[in-house]
Amino acid sequence: MLIYPNAYLENVTKITIEFLKKNNLKGIILDIDNTLIDFDKVLLPRSKGLV
Repeated sequence: MLIYPNAYLENVTKITIEFLKKNNLKGIILDIDNTLIDFDKVLLPRSKGLV
């Protein structure tokens, strides 16, 4: 089974409850490397409210 994205957003902060409900999503899969943390494994400031 292959998994392909159905949506592309500018960044993870654009994922809202409304977006999830509108698309009937019950969960998401994120690539953490360079998305929520940087190369040195430091949590990015824009990600702090997400965890």
